[in-house]
Amino acid sequence: MANFKLYKSEKLCSKIEIERLYAQGTSLIAYPLRAVYLAVPADESSHPVPARFLISIPKKRIRHAVGRVLLRRRTREAYRLNRTLLEPVLSQGKTVLIGFNWLANDERDYATIERSMQELLSKIATATTNSSER
Repeated sequence: MANFKLYKSEKLCSKIEIERLYAQGTSLIAYPLRAVYLAVPADESSHPVPARFLISIPKKRIRHAVGRVLLRRRTREAYRLNRTLLEPVLSQGKTVLIGFNWLANDERDYATIERSMQELLSKIATATTNSSER
């Protein structure tokens, strides 16, 4: 059975890494989400992870905190269930830093968020594995 637990080591918390991600990263859009990603060499850690991520739901787009929290939970759940699409990246000895940003001005249902998450993760996995083969 697959392990669907979301560990602390998978969350992107370092201010330095976040700044590096948004300065050097590549952007993809699958409405209502935008992903900025950057492939870096995998650290020698006890829990090697294929990706570390963060989720940003801006107050400018979603005014009420309840709505932002709801969308953050839905996005995190979609990532948690579909992160296996990034497994080829780990076999190449890389870790991908990913920032998910919300683009829509209203709330969306989980099915829409999951479809967009699957599209983004598959594009990131192919782009990251193809760039290393060159």
